[in-house]
Amino acid sequence: MKTNIFRPIKIGKETFHPKFFDESSFIMDWTMQEGGAVPQHLHKHMDELFTVTEGEVLFTVNGQKMIKKTGEVLFVPRGTPHSIKNETKEKIGLTVKYSPCADTHRMFEIIATLDQENPGSMINMLKYFYLVPKLKLREFSTLEPKFIMNVINTVIKIMGLLLGWKRLVGKFKN
Repeated sequence: MKTNIFRPIKIGKETFHPKFFDESSFIMDWTMQEGGAVPQHLHKHMDELFTVTEGEVLFTVNGQKMIKKTGEVLFVPRGTPHSIKNETKEKIGLTVKYSPCADTHRMFEIIATLDQENPGSMINMLKYFYLVPKLKLREFSTLEPKFIMNVINTVIKIMGLLLGWKRLVGKFKN
C-alpha cells in the first residue's frame, strides 16, 4: 500500500506531520492545541527524543513533572512511562524522533489511509490498534498501568468483531 504519510494528520487536539523515516528512526512534527494531553504510556521498541519547537510542554516522566520550553529537548528511553500535556492557552509544537523506527511508519501508513476515508476520526486510531496483532506489527505504545491497556484491547477486539474490521487486515498486509 502506497499512501502519502508525509502530510499533516489531525486527530482530536493533535496534528501529526511525519517528515522522515528509515530503519534507524522516524521523525515527525507534532502540534497539540490548548488542553490536549497524551496519557501515561510507554514505548517498548523505541527511544523517544522530543525537541520543543513552540510553547511550553508539561512532561511527566517516571512520575516526575517537568516543563520544557521552546528549544529544549527531552530524551525518554524505551520502557519509560511518560505523559504529555498542554496546560497553556496556546498551541504547542514539538519535533519527535523515535529510534529505531520499529514499525512507526506502518502506523502512519494505516492512519493516513484511514484518514482519507474518515478524516480526523479517533476511530482510525482504534482500528490501528486492532490491526497491530493481526499484521504482526510492533506496537507503537502501550498505556500504563498495563491493566488499562488490557481492557482497551479487549474493547477494541469486540468493536472490531462487531464492526467488521477484519476486512481491513487484507487491505494493510504487505
